[in-house]
Amino acid sequence: MSTFTKTVWTKIKDGFESPKRQTTSNRTSSAPVPPYASRTYTFNGDVLMEIDQRDSTVHITSSSHEPHRPIFTVAVGVFDVLMLILMYIIQRSTTLSSDTWIKMGAKYVPCMKALSSKAERLEYNAGLKSRCYAFLFPYQIYRFFTPMFLHANVRHLLNNLVYQALAGSILERKYGTKIFAICYILFGFSGNVMSALVKSKTVSAGASGAVYGLLFFCIIDNTLRIFTIENLKDKIIQFCIMLLVIPYFIQSVFVDVDFSGNIDHAGHGGGALMGILVSMYLCEMPTFVTRRVPNGGRRIQLIALIAIIGYFVISLFVFYLLKPVSLK
Repeated sequence: MSTFTKTVWTKIKDGFESPKRQTTSNRTSSAPVPPYASRTYTFNGDVLMEIDQRDSTVHITSSSHEPHRPIFTVAVGVFDVLMLILMYIIQRSTTLSSDTWIKMGAKYVPCMKALSSKAERLEYNAGLKSRCYAFLFPYQIYRFFTPMFLHANVRHLLNNLVYQALAGSILERKYGTKIFAICYILFGFSGNVMSALVKSKTVSAGASGAVYGLLFFCIIDNTLRIFTIENLKDKIIQFCIMLLVIPYFIQSVFVDVDFSGNIDHAGHGGGALMGILVSMYLCEMPTFVTRRVPNGGRRIQLIALIAIIGYFVISLFVFYLLKPVSLK
């Protein structure tokens, strides 16, 4: 591995890892100390020693820790591969049909919401019930989540897996498996909600909504970190790391499609929007933001949280109560 590659990989890890501090206390003396005595701080490498003369103790705080392992990222990748293999087995071919997609849980609005016209329900419901499976029909809300684990073919799968692994391993190492898993599900859910609203007559599946959310989360998290870096070389390396995601955006315009052959930009946009909002909630804001606005960090978090909740409430309200569903 070249020196430059090692440097870039080191910066990737350092840029997305937050040190956890571990504190221990040791008694230093039993001699009485005046209550008005002050505290003294000394530094030793990455260890902060806080000497409290009031109770004669030394508090040692270390910033070294083991990063989180990308457990969820690996698990999702393996599950995606297994699901594609299962779809090929069911189809008995490497060319998947829309019926196979639907049976495996792809986004198809007539399976997720009753047809608006009574005449259409009488005409099509029997066929739809067989095509979608009877479970929870016609309100199969699980189809907001299952499409993110399905793919059209090997190329579609690999295109998503590469960048899912890149962004996912970095973010999961920093934020931990639980938070990362919640974020991933939110991104995929958001993409499928937007796709259901905009493209209600198409069958679509893929992890691109979740991957778009991950990449926007990565870009914003990395961009904010640039403001805290003083070394010019480190700034350049950090910027180069962000450029790694550009090929995905280019490829997804041509590769990630719904079953009709159209690009599912609605799913991309929904995932990207949620990635921006989640990054506003989770990322540490630079000092030029927090200093100018009192409690700036907390205010941004509150705005992001309200926006996330509002987005899902309004979108689902429009989908179930205002938007008609028709097969004609």
